[in-house]
Amino acid sequence: MNKKLVAALIALGFAASASAEVNFDQGVDSKSVAKDASSIEMKWNDGPYWGNNPYHGPSPHHVSYSRDCHTFTFGSGSSVMSERVYLDSTEWVEECHYVPDPPPPHNPNHPPKPPMPGHHPKSIDSAMGSVDTKGMQCHQRPGQVFRRTAQISIPARQLFPWETERFEVCLNGPYMDLDIEKQAYNYSVHSIGDYDVRYELTPNNKVAMSPDKDGLSNGGFSVANGRFAFQVNDRWGGEYAGEKVAVRAELYKDGFWFFDSYKGKKEFTFDAARGYSLDFAEGELDNSKSFSADFDPSKSFDVGDITKGSTKYYIKWSFRRIGSISTGEWIEKGKTDKIEAK
Repeated sequence: MNKKLVAALIALGFAASASAEVNFDQGVDSKSVAKDASSIEMKWNDGPYWGNNPYHGPSPHHVSYSRDCHTFTFGSGSSVMSERVYLDSTEWVEECHYVPDPPPPHNPNHPPKPPMPGHHPKSIDSAMGSVDTKGMQCHQRPGQVFRRTAQISIPARQLFPWETERFEVCLNGPYMDLDIEKQAYNYSVHSIGDYDVRYELTPNNKVAMSPDKDGLSNGGFSVANGRFAFQVNDRWGGEYAGEKVAVRAELYKDGFWFFDSYKGKKEFTFDAARGYSLDFAEGELDNSKSFSADFDPSKSFDVGDITKGSTKYYIKWSFRRIGSISTGEWIEKGKTDKIEAK
């Protein structure tokens, strides 16, 4: 507005000097002056206006946000409403300024040219698009800080004792999101609130989760009269009633140093119960192929005399659940203790 008023007054001055008759007794119509000033358009280049100050570099620009996350865990005995947590995320902006080029080496035969008035060799019109930071020194500093609270609510639903659900809420600048990492159900998600955000999760259909890797345990390994017996305890046999469980056993003969010999494998399938008994003789095992994909039985051998007639054995075992309650991947349980065949 000030620029327009100055321009109007200058225009009036030229008009007065061009007039043959000047009446100094006549008053000035301020409304007319204001009207004329408002109708005058001052034009300049489309670039940013910097006044009398030289251009010092691009305006601070956004680089990234810090990410703040919290993990919510729900088990079979957990409350259906989580605690409320506080999250904050900081914006990082970049500021740059030009670094003058070093002066050229002195050459008396070719003195440097004097600078041209009004010429800035590294000026950039930010209206041209992206800013080239070549020849600049830049640094990052904190900008805005965004703060939110988060909470999760889930209606009561059935979870088995070994099942745990996990959800992660993250704040990334002004954006908050929910990630379902482990779930026992497919959920519909609805968020409520802006600063104090609550995620309401509605369970739909049940989803099979991984079984408890400690659900089956070693109940004892023994041998008598040339037959091996391996007892397995099932902590959740009652919860899996009506379903089945498979147990694999691989028999090894202990050898000198690491020269253990592979004797064979066998898989057993049982109705879910509190315990299972695996009974087998060495001759009943399949020694053509191992359950382990990275093990070739043909490369296994009995070291014979080197072991001096060692008769110690152990098994490697694994299990999996068969049914709709849990997923059916094999759970490796490792080795039993070594026993001596008598």
